[in-house]
Amino acid sequence: MLLKLLRSFLQPGPARLNRRALECRQQGDLRAAEQVLREAARQFPKDAATAVNLALVLLEQNRAEAGAAELERALALEPENGAAHYNLANLLRNAGRHAEALNHFRRAARATPPVALARQELMFALLDFCAWDEAQREADALREEARRAAPGWMRDIAPLTANFLGLDAAASKQLAAWHAAEAARGVMPVARNHTAVATGRLRIGYLSPDFREHPVGHLMRAGLPLHDRSRFEVSAYSYGYEDGSECRRAIASGVEHFIDIAALSDAQAAQKIADDSVQVLIDLAGHTTGGRLGILARRPATVQAHYLGYAGTTGAAYLDYFISDPIATPRDLASAFTEKLALVPGCFMMSAGAVKNPSEPPSRAAQGLPETAMVYSSFTNASRITRDVFAGWMRILQAVPASVLWLRQSDAQTVQNLRAEAQRCGVDPVRLIFAPRVADKAAHMARLALADLSLDTHGWHSGHSTTKELLCAGLPVLTLAGSTFASRVGASLVTAAGLPELVARDAAEYLDLAIRLGRERALCVALKEKLLANRNRALLFDPRRIVAGLESVYAAIWQNHQSGRPPQLIEAKYT
Repeated sequence: MLLKLLRSFLQPGPARLNRRALECRQQGDLRAAEQVLREAARQFPKDAATAVNLALVLLEQNRAEAGAAELERALALEPENGAAHYNLANLLRNAGRHAEALNHFRRAARATPPVALARQELMFALLDFCAWDEAQREADALREEARRAAPGWMRDIAPLTANFLGLDAAASKQLAAWHAAEAARGVMPVARNHTAVATGRLRIGYLSPDFREHPVGHLMRAGLPLHDRSRFEVSAYSYGYEDGSECRRAIASGVEHFIDIAALSDAQAAQKIADDSVQVLIDLAGHTTGGRLGILARRPATVQAHYLGYAGTTGAAYLDYFISDPIATPRDLASAFTEKLALVPGCFMMSAGAVKNPSEPPSRAAQGLPETAMVYSSFTNASRITRDVFAGWMRILQAVPASVLWLRQSDAQTVQNLRAEAQRCGVDPVRLIFAPRVADKAAHMARLALADLSLDTHGWHSGHSTTKELLCAGLPVLTLAGSTFASRVGASLVTAAGLPELVARDAAEYLDLAIRLGRERALCVALKEKLLANRNRALLFDPRRIVAGLESVYAAIWQNHQSGRPPQLIEAKYT
């Protein structure tokens, strides 16, 4: 290893400077890395790899425009550079430019050598358009890779994608463990601070890149200020970019200590957490985009757990617990996790509670909806609508005359594909109505209850934060309890809202319920009234009780540690 490193430093040309920049980047000094790469670009202006590496460093500093320019420069120098296509595709997708992103994902997946994860991301880019035939071909190829255990198959598939591909629990866990081990390669635990003055309170740390305008940020904003500060000392460690939002400011003011570690390397960030004597560290990212498992791999806290951000096992030997609830993750799913389950006594997801009804609610007419017909809705991401789910929705429309399906506005190509699929299913495409995007969150929440019933996705992934929003806005949601955490969160939320009768056991019951409720709309009215009444008593609308449930888990896992026992299944009770 030492000889290999020495050779890299002795290499002529841009490789030596790129290696030096990589070292600066690993140490968390992005500005130094940028300086080295700019020098490399000056000396070797025709080196595409330097342009790609400079782009990545710029993007990590939230300088998207400059990063994109470097990726474009790399492609001008080397038109088939897979890494440049892949990173530009991700940048374009994040900017909502899905058609351009799709083209670059295609080229990254076909590059020689192909870019790791490019085929997977191409599949999801196709799913964004509901281009199911082509997406199926990519999915089949990935499944075959996994079935044959082809060399590098785990590098080509992200852990959560195992759910979509339908890999069994053993393969899914193996895949997650491989990615978690990669993040821990060559890592040593940091020294913990054992001399800190005891406060008598349990020291909790939340670790996330999403303390900003983000679904995780919105949920944490609601719950963090509600912690019992007489029992818990709460810190938030942020390694995401500062977006200047009111959400970020609220999160920072909702904890005792808000520490921005974005500029620190994984080792430095871990040492900071250890020096702060955090006892229970709660990871909110897992394998999601921007997650830094390398911090957790250094074991900065005595007990480490995952919560909320990632919809499955992390596979990480350095994470002790996965925090959930008995509906989202019943005990018989424990074998699908490398972590031990830590189950809150109610619903695991933080919530701000019910949304206040607007004084002047919007009208159906203003949203392009029929005044008297049955309105089903689904405001999920298009990528979670599978062909099977959509076909079921079309059977519902066929069985309920004059009913419509209200969907979130997507790319024009997605709208065209869905309307064409409706036509193939024998449903007039005009019965699909697309809600335009609105910038004002309150305006969006106010319009949700115009529908009669929301139809959750099912199969590989149910609705999570989107389902919570719908329920809090006063719209009943029909869901299905699947066989994985990702596909059962909807069932947990609907039950916590006091509507367990809307949790179907299988696809047939889901269709039967949807059709019955469409034909007997008085039942939908009664469900809305029940949901409204539940605002005063159901768990989902009681954020203090949800946070108290989380606190009971934190206390239980800490007590288990103090008793000298290894991590074990925790089923917490309210304290």
